[in-house]
Amino acid sequence: MELNDRKIRILQAIIKNYLDTAEPVGSRTISRKYDLGVSSATIRNEMSDLEDLGFIVQPHTSAGRVPSDKGYRLYVDHLMQHPALSDEQVYIMQKILLERVGRLDFLLKEISDLLAVMTNYTSIVTTPQYKKIKLKHMQLIPLDEKSIVLVIVTDGNIVKNHVININNPIQDNQLTTLTNLLNAYLQGLTIEDINLPLIQTIKREMGIHGEILNNVLDAVSETLQHSEDFDIYTSGTTNILNFPEFNDIIKAKNLIHLLEQKDTVLTMLNNTDFENRNEVINITIGGENSMKELKECSIITTTYKLGGETVGAIGIIGPTRMDYGKVVSTLEYLVRQVDPLLNIKYFHKRE
Repeated sequence: MELNDRKIRILQAIIKNYLDTAEPVGSRTISRKYDLGVSSATIRNEMSDLEDLGFIVQPHTSAGRVPSDKGYRLYVDHLMQHPALSDEQVYIMQKILLERVGRLDFLLKEISDLLAVMTNYTSIVTTPQYKKIKLKHMQLIPLDEKSIVLVIVTDGNIVKNHVININNPIQDNQLTTLTNLLNAYLQGLTIEDINLPLIQTIKREMGIHGEILNNVLDAVSETLQHSEDFDIYTSGTTNILNFPEFNDIIKAKNLIHLLEQKDTVLTMLNNTDFENRNEVINITIGGENSMKELKECSIITTTYKLGGETVGAIGIIGPTRMDYGKVVSTLEYLVRQVDPLLNIKYFHKRE
């Protein structure tokens, strides 16, 4: 059976009507609301064919039809329009990006909140996985006679402080020398770049103060490597309750509980293998999701980069009856703005 142009136009009308109303639709409604140039009887026959092809389904006996996951997949892959953002939306997004760019954690939290408001769905943004991040700057600061503070700044202006115990007091000018030494050798490196020959070289250069190097390296490793150190910002979680698909409180509660599980969210966003994610936007629809709580949801994700490395994910979760075009346009605009902005702010300064 051929999926001809008329069937495609009818499928588009069914999807548009369902996005607008959340109600199954019949051939008479399609004929009345959409100028397709064919009779209600012809539309009914074509809808029967679309059902046989698996693009629409009948949720209840004697009810109209709704799009299936397969229908949505055809729509997002081949039929979906990408509406331009309004001038007001562009202004708001640019304003927030420019105001918050000084601190990556603040910026990502604002992005999460902004996306939830703009889309009326649930947004999820992950902070960078530190093992993919490079050291930007280190500073040794005196605390007392038996301890110093190591301040580590990573790309993205993420700051971590570590207290290091020392056996012998270190003068301020010596701390400055050691700080310069650490930055000279370690600045711009990831945890994988710090090898044994490099460590031995730094230890020789540090002389009598080489005793603190192991503690310094432990702190660097903890900051750059531990996956538990990154955060997930979720906003608009209760937006899901606004959709009739989740009137069942048990269903809604299970989904909200899932969104509170950090490891589960990472799996959901396919966040463990960023470097193999070549798509600008990735869309997973309904039954394509492996988790049962997400079988009636769609997830639209993109990623952002620091220093040319893909390190974090931005996702939108909503019902399969999602305004895909609006969400995709929003995320496409966002990633076009964020990636160059981060590269300019956090990397060109050091060159």
